[in-house]
Amino acid sequence: MFQDRLVELEIVDEDGESADRVRIVVDDRQDRVALPEMDTLLQVWLGYRETGLSMMGQFAVDGRGGEGPVRRLTIEATAADMKGGIRAPRTRAWQDKALSEIVRTIAAEAGLRGVVSAAIADIRWPYLAQTAESNLHFLRRIAQTLDATAKPAGGTLLVSRRGDDSTVGGDPMPNGILTARDLVEWTWAEDGREKVGRVDALWSDVDAAAKQTVSVGDGDPATTLRHVHASEAEARRAAEAEFRRRARGQTTFSAELARFSPQVIAGARMTLTGVSGKCDGQWDLTRVTHTLSDGLRTAVEAKRGVL
Repeated sequence: MFQDRLVELEIVDEDGESADRVRIVVDDRQDRVALPEMDTLLQVWLGYRETGLSMMGQFAVDGRGGEGPVRRLTIEATAADMKGGIRAPRTRAWQDKALSEIVRTIAAEAGLRGVVSAAIADIRWPYLAQTAESNLHFLRRIAQTLDATAKPAGGTLLVSRRGDDSTVGGDPMPNGILTARDLVEWTWAEDGREKVGRVDALWSDVDAAAKQTVSVGDGDPATTLRHVHASEAEARRAAEAEFRRRARGQTTFSAELARFSPQVIAGARMTLTGVSGKCDGQWDLTRVTHTLSDGLRTAVEAKRGVL
């Protein structure tokens, strides 16, 4: 209904730390465009007349604004699964629970289906405290200690470990192949500040009345995690997660694709070939942005370890 007034539509798909979101900018000449009510559900489809449309998600309006003297209206919305009770503070204790049990409970409370990567589903904690903390924040906090992400999307609460070779269903991780002809422009960068050869983590040994240390890696430089963990197993998991994160985050890649690619999703794999000997190989997609303005295009961001 406002096709001739659309200035830009942007969808951002994140790999788990942030909610998927959409931003719509329209020409509000003559002050004719009505404001959508807060929490109005928007279904967004993108594509071409020749090839058809792709469903990009359902979003709930949570931001509105305008500017002038050239009148423009901006509508912002967040993935609908991020709304509601999953963001409300709660206080409770979790005793002797596996990650899969925690996820299923929280998902059911939000009316979602809980799905967990097989590699981390059976990890168990003797005791976890959730104090005035939303279910989503609590889940992301414990997922971070496993180098995993927690994200509600498409009716599912998905917890998956970054860099896994298979999906939560056990299938091989989707892996798209991109060549130089698929890219309009691209950049890569390596950040040596993330480099680490060893990660130390402390845990409280009650029997010995002392703090003990576990280490992952045997090189330099070394870093020590601040938090003192309740057990040796928890300390080792946290050290392994930090070691994995540091290794993966040292090199980044970003590119604008030559075409709109709805099948490219954050959290999946991407293999570059024939782009450059300095950056060819496998990457983990961390963000995918689809933009409709003067054209329809897709941009990607990705990470991996040292080249």
